[in-house]
Amino acid sequence: MGDMMAPKRGDMGYEEVMTLFRQEYRSPQLSKVDADLYQKMGSYVRSLRKENEKEIATSPGSQTSMMLSDQLKKASEKAKRIYELRQRKISLIALRKVAGDNPDTSNMTPDELVLYSSLVSVLGAHRDSNADIDGSGPRFSDPKDIVRLPDVPEPSRAKDDTQDDKSESVTSPMVLVRVLEDVPTFAGVDKDYTLRKEDVIALPKSIAETLVSHGKIRMIGSS
Repeated sequence: MGDMMAPKRGDMGYEEVMTLFRQEYRSPQLSKVDADLYQKMGSYVRSLRKENEKEIATSPGSQTSMMLSDQLKKASEKAKRIYELRQRKISLIALRKVAGDNPDTSNMTPDELVLYSSLVSVLGAHRDSNADIDGSGPRFSDPKDIVRLPDVPEPSRAKDDTQDDKSESVTSPMVLVRVLEDVPTFAGVDKDYTLRKEDVIALPKSIAETLVSHGKIRMIGSS
């Protein structure tokens, strides 16, 4: 009923939301979407809600108000389901990455790449600390491949003892990077890092600049 009277509001329309939901629901793969998918869906739902409220205020019980209410309910539900379905797929892709696979991340939006990077970091740290069942130790590469990072100076001591435990990592800006080739495990200020080719991950800027100079990574933006 509503599809014939569902014009676009902004850059997205009712049928586009429904079509994307069906694609995400039926396929195990992430659909190719616009980089600003979530902003467009949010803008569409908000504009539809505003239009619906205006119609109800002027013509309560009209066919148009009922149609808009129906569209709003369905569009809101399907937009949330799209997010949940894509989030679940991204979680599975992150698990594959931690297991040693090299999954394709090209269909992720920038926001989803940040989520993916965070999941890989957390899952990788958990795996490194809990999966050493055979006692073989951490997975280090040949020492000749290790990238040497500059020593981090001790933070200056303030008169107030409460400042003593604050490290440089608290104020060090983070940048989003894409890894161009595997980087062996190395110690950062706050934790150890193991980077794999095609990872998209947030790193302290000081570390990122060193890795860029070695041709190991490429900066994408600030985190």
